[in-house]
Amino acid sequence: MSFFTIILAGGKSKRMGTNKSTLKIKGKPLITHIINSLTVAGCTNFIIQVKSKEDKDIIQPLVSNFNISWNMDNFEESDVIKAIYSGLVFAKEKGWGAVQLVPIDTPYVSAKLFEILSNKLKKDLDVIIPKSNYSDYGLEPLLSHLKTSSVIKKLKENIEGENKSLGKIFTEMRYEIINSQELMKLGVSNEEFKNLNYPEDV
Repeated sequence: MSFFTIILAGGKSKRMGTNKSTLKIKGKPLITHIINSLTVAGCTNFIIQVKSKEDKDIIQPLVSNFNISWNMDNFEESDVIKAIYSGLVFAKEKGWGAVQLVPIDTPYVSAKLFEILSNKLKKDLDVIIPKSNYSDYGLEPLLSHLKTSSVIKKLKENIEGENKSLGKIFTEMRYEIINSQELMKLGVSNEEFKNLNYPEDV
């Protein structure tokens, strides 16, 4: 099943100290691991969401073999919700009815997870959210598969909200959570959700 993806690559990487996209895992840049898994799963087009032209200039040489569109955050002071909103607006302009979100710092996520999520998004749902044993409450909203128009509308309502998590916003919509036990039965390891925040994580 083919699908589209927004890769969130605009983080400041303060804890890592360098642009995460360029970090090498088994000799390959982190971003190519993610794109390769997405391609195997059926992704045909990618938006890489960045904060600046400088970010784009760093990442672009690493992904020249893929069908990439670039988008920059539409806000002076951006955060993850605003970055996702910007990416979704751009995706809607391209005619994408649904997208897979992927943060740049999860290189171990397999094609299997993306296949499961893209196949689970039915007409009566807005968001499919995987759950692991890593993050608060286990939800992994940055790896959600979602409907473009309905999530744009919901994020716009919360764009200037304070202390409202992405997981909270998504669970106010028509959503389904795939828990870690179900994912394990389907062949997705909990280790796949491990993200890289510090140099020692690499």
